[in-house]
Amino acid sequence: MKLRSVRIRNYRCIEDTGDFSVADVTALVGKNESGKSAVLTAIEKLNAVAEARGSFSSLDYPRRLWRPSQPIPNTPPVIETKWTLDEANLASLDELYGPGVVTKPEVVVSKSYDNILQVSVAMDEAALIRNLIAAASLSETEIAALSGALASIGTLMEAIAAMSPPGGGYAALAAALSEKLPDGLDSVTTTVEGFVPRILYFGEYYKLSGQVSLEAYRQRKAESKLNWADWLFEALLSLAGTTPEEVQNLGQFEQLNASLRAVSNHISSEIFEYWTQNQHLDVVLRFDAARPGDPAPFNTGHVFRTRIDNKRHKADTSFDDRSTGFVWFFSFLVWFDQLKVRYGDDLLVLLDEPGLTLHARAQADLLRYINERLKPHHQVVYSTHSPFMIDPDNLLSARTVEDVVARDGKILGTKVSDRVLSTDPDTISPLQRALDFEITQSLFVGRHTLLVEGPSDLAYLKWFSGQLKLLGRTGLDYRW
Repeated sequence: MKLRSVRIRNYRCIEDTGDFSVADVTALVGKNESGKSAVLTAIEKLNAVAEARGSFSSLDYPRRLWRPSQPIPNTPPVIETKWTLDEANLASLDELYGPGVVTKPEVVVSKSYDNILQVSVAMDEAALIRNLIAAASLSETEIAALSGALASIGTLMEAIAAMSPPGGGYAALAAALSEKLPDGLDSVTTTVEGFVPRILYFGEYYKLSGQVSLEAYRQRKAESKLNWADWLFEALLSLAGTTPEEVQNLGQFEQLNASLRAVSNHISSEIFEYWTQNQHLDVVLRFDAARPGDPAPFNTGHVFRTRIDNKRHKADTSFDDRSTGFVWFFSFLVWFDQLKVRYGDDLLVLLDEPGLTLHARAQADLLRYINERLKPHHQVVYSTHSPFMIDPDNLLSARTVEDVVARDGKILGTKVSDRVLSTDPDTISPLQRALDFEITQSLFVGRHTLLVEGPSDLAYLKWFSGQLKLLGRTGLDYRW
């Protein structure tokens, strides 16, 4: 399923965002405190990967609308989304229920403060009944006997249940009803609900540790207490197709050395395909015996170390000592490379202000990674106020987020709009800067281009060029 549009109402700073469309990669652009994070967390609660983050609370209801003596209303829904079933979804429905049962690929999925997921899908109940009867190979006599019970799935189920036990073709029909429609027509809706992608929100970006105590890691794993640093460590080795246990169990030095070298080479090629800030670096993984003088827990047992070798300066340093931007980018790529392995393709990714610590060029690298690695498998919605996190080739996929106050002073709350060039200057500033940068870059590198400050400069140049030509001297080439 692919998300097409979202509408959020009565959630934190949001009274009604209005209905806004969602692309394969969508940037939410707005000032600080405009409500971008609220939009993302509301979307997450529709079907969150983290169950603890998947429920609306009465504390989420806007305080300016809350009345202590009244219950939190469930209408309208807090979040209402529109999706499109893909070809694989439709094929699964046809295989399970027969052709023509789901009449439109559009699906509406919503959730209110009662935290019950509501799915609405257009169905042809008569087509479902025809498909069931055809699959059961009922005779004309058997069909005629059921003529009074073919008005709905409910009446058909009641008629079959009244037979003790059902014989002939009715037995096959009873088995199909029991297997495919245990909840009647709601079973089709439940099947469609299973197609709704899980939603993964990232507001905190955890960094990979430069050294990991194997013994401490194994103890946490045995106690089911792995943390983000442990998951990133596993993801790092998984990136190269191995595990901590496989590396540890290599009994010979040459085997261990060759394996670590292979892992290091693979990780280096993956990371530095997108980190263009410094191409003179290599990732080096080491598995060493702990040194007694090191701080606990790195003073006993064995330690995995991630080091960065700088070929230009002929030196290597611990991963922990690299720049904040490099550590963030490296950790981000390691973790997200495992998204497909961990969750499959049915995942909607929400990123809250990614790449804040990155240089402008590195932000462009991050955007390229999102488009090349995440976009083919997952829809991505991210918030930003950086012009370098706006894709100039896909400017219209950005959505403006603005905390609106009407002219009469009435607070309207957060609004999200598809009209990216029709709101206040502060909100669209990142979009303008992105467009300015793209245009000026094209001008600077283009042939026969002279960039001047304003129209008057152009008029002066043309006039003087004309006067030079009248005097038989060289004027400005017409191509400029």
